[in-house]
Amino acid sequence: MKKWFIYFLLCTYLTSFSEVRQLVKMPRLVEHFISHKMANHDMSIYAFIKMHYIDEHIVDSDYKQDMKLPFKTHDFSHSIVNLNIPPESPSLNILQQSIYVDRSTHFSYSEKYYPSVFSKIWEPPKI
Repeated sequence: MKKWFIYFLLCTYLTSFSEVRQLVKMPRLVEHFISHKMANHDMSIYAFIKMHYIDEHIVDSDYKQDMKLPFKTHDFSHSIVNLNIPPESPSLNILQQSIYVDRSTHFSYSEKYYPSVFSKIWEPPKI
């Protein structure tokens, strides 16, 4: 059951893209080729593809069927909507900077425990 659920999710994901959805139109391509083959028995698959996809397309009697072929039109399947609502009244917040000074009695730093060799390199911050 888990395997089929994964297949279902994968198919749903893949068909959400327009390029994969175009593959669903492949039977129309076959039908359209058969109708062209019946009208002109000498037409090859290459001539059919060249006429519909490579050459400049002209508007003729079967233009609507031509546009239903796969990869002839692009589907617009994704849209993004951004909704920016401005505030009701403009406000300006200015933060006041303050320096925190620890005045607790548990502060353990002392000069006598600090080696003099490191005094030039690592000095504690001075306020």
